[in-house]
Order: sequence, then structure tokens, then C-alpha cells
Amino acid sequence: MSDLPTALRSARLLADCAALTFDRQAQSTCWPWWHWTRPDHETVVELMRGTPRLSGPLAELARAPQDVAAHRRLNLALAEELAGLSPLAAELTAALDIIEQSARLGLHLGEELAGLSAASPMTAEQILTGIGHLAPGPGTSPTRVTVVVPFRASDPHDGRARNLAACLAGLADQDLPRDRYRIVVVESDAEPRWQSALEPHVDRYLFAFNPGPFNKAWAVNCGVAHGGSPDELVCVLDGDVLPNADFLSRGAGRFTQDPTLQVHWPYRDIIFADPAGSDHAVAQRCTMGRPLVDLATLRGAFLRRPPGGCIWVRRRLFDRIGGLDERFEGWGGEDNDFAWRADFLGGVERFDDTLVHLHHNRAHPDASTPPPTRGPDHHWCTWRPAAPIGDLAKYRTTAEDPSPQP
Repeated sequence: MSDLPTALRSARLLADCAALTFDRQAQSTCWPWWHWTRPDHETVVELMRGTPRLSGPLAELARAPQDVAAHRRLNLALAEELAGLSPLAAELTAALDIIEQSARLGLHLGEELAGLSAASPMTAEQILTGIGHLAPGPGTSPTRVTVVVPFRASDPHDGRARNLAACLAGLADQDLPRDRYRIVVVESDAEPRWQSALEPHVDRYLFAFNPGPFNKAWAVNCGVAHGGSPDELVCVLDGDVLPNADFLSRGAGRFTQDPTLQVHWPYRDIIFADPAGSDHAVAQRCTMGRPLVDLATLRGAFLRRPPGGCIWVRRRLFDRIGGLDERFEGWGGEDNDFAWRADFLGGVERFDDTLVHLHHNRAHPDASTPPPTRGPDHHWCTWRPAAPIGDLAKYRTTAEDPSPQP
């Protein structure tokens, strides 16, 4: 390999492969996509392990896969190995080619991490206090966008409440005029744990009683059905996404630029920031007031072209396909199903933005555990609701839920 820029790029990506192989936190970001390409990554690691030049830096990275300095030392050793045109260099390059063609989960390592001081973690309450003065007013312009954020944080310490607070702070700090969009948060849980904290900072807070597995599809439908308008754009946004200041104007503007556009993902990749990176991202948007997050200050995992996180759709198309399939409960699938049905009638476009997903606690599966999945016999693309979607009484019984009916 005589092309120096190519060798340097390959060395960096190979070091990323090694770090990802040892970083269970990054793997858990999307366990299925890691599980399916894990053997390819382990092939790269075994090639490095058998080479004296690489085995020492590799062992160091294995002990501390989130150590940026260890990553860079392995990167430099790999660059030297690739520049030598050895048989191993050819094997490593071939193994990397396989990973680049098949893997959707990778490592994001910002360029400015060395020497970056730690950011102080912020609580949900601290963030919400900071946006109190930006609570929505009555407005005079017709609302154009309804942002629906489904949410559950039964554990106040798992990071999800902090993430939603940061998401709301980002939505309060938009260059789109505030009376051109409304924010609807749907808390779906056994009780309205966060109502008093969230309600002052949104246009509509909805409590959707559901003591069982989280049903994102139904929660979104509740938000659209009870919080939106038939003539608007709908932005379905996960509460762990931290939006830049131009997030809404860019997403809504694409429909103005192309009147035939019906539905789009505003991004190609999502960066799942690790705990320290998430603290930096929150500090940049919520404390420093920066209009965007500097991706060079983040470490984490990225997903290539995933289906979730955020999707924009015209309300008429949303209604035409019956919203999201409310039969999905628990882990995943509803985003894919909605996008496939929307694509059939509206044609889903994808744009080049990058979303930042903030860290929250999640299980780290055992390496031998196969990922949960919705098999081919699942009810994909068969949703035909026989009753109005987003029924807030869907999970209510007198015995389980003594609270008043909405």
C-alpha cells in the first residue's frame, strides 16, 4: 500500500474496529448490528494480535477501549505496518474492506478529544430551569410543524430524563419562529412521573397510561392525534436526540423547496455519544448556548442510515397510512414498518444531516446472546386500523389505573 493518505485512513479505521471489538458500551448502542458483524471485527483483532508491532498497542487498547491515547498509539503502529507493504498489510486491508461493505455500526472518535476537560453533568431539573424563560407563548402565525416526542423515564437516574430536558432546550433554541411550531411530549408510563417538570416547557403534555412494555408507535399516534393539526408537518423525534438550532427550519424547509416531498429522514448517520461526550454536547447547547454541537468533541458509536431517531412526514400522509403500527410493543420494529409503508405511498427521502443521540443506561448483552428481532413472519406493513389511532384509553382498566379518564 504505497498511497499514504489511503494507508492513514485505513489505519484509523482498523484502530476503530479494534476499539469497537472491546467496547461493550458502544456495542450495546445497537446490539443486532454489532452481533451480525462481530466475527469480521474479531478477524481484524486476531490479525493484529499475532504481530509484534501491533500486539502491545492492541493489548493496551483492550484494557481501556475508551482511552483516546491508546487508540492513537495503535493507529500509528498500524500506519507503519500498512506502509511496509507486508503480507499482513494486504490481509488487514482485505478484512477492512469486508467490514466497510457490511458493518453499519462504527466508532466515532472526535479529533479534538485530547486534553479536553470533562464537562460537569447536568440534571434534568437544571436544564429545564435554564429554558424556563423560553416557554411557548400564544403566537400569531399558523403553526406549521408539530414535534411529537414519545417518552418514558421510570428510572430517574438512567439518563433519559436529562436527555429529554436537553432535547426540549434544543427545541426552545431554534431559528424557526417559535409560533411556527408546537412541541408535544407524550409520557407513556404507569403514572405521570414528569408532568409537573415538563408541562411548563411544551405546548402540549399528554399522559398515555401504559404500565407494560413501552409502545412507541402508540405513543406517537397519541401525540399526533391529540396534539397536531391536519394541515401541518409532523416531526417524530426521539427524546434522546439533541437538535441543533437550525434543526426545525432545515427539516421544514425541505418541504417548501420540494412541494412533492412527502416524508424524509433528515440524516444519514446518528452519533451515539458516550457519557462524557453527551455531557459535552449538553454543555454546548444548554450552558454555552452554541447553535450546534461540535462533533469533533464527541466520542461514541455511529450508526449508518438507521431507521429511527427522527422522521418528518406530511400529516395527510401520516393519516392516510394510519400512523405507526400500534401492535408493536417493546423492542424495535415500528420505525422500519412506518417508513416502509410511508415509502410505498410517499417515497422516503434521506438527507445528509448528522443526529446526536445522548447517552442513557442500557443493558450490555452477553457476547453469545443473539439479538432480539422481529422475524419475517411478523406483521410487517399490514397495519389497517379499524378504529381511530392514538386512543388514550388503549391500556386503561379501572383496576390498574384509577386516574381520571382524559
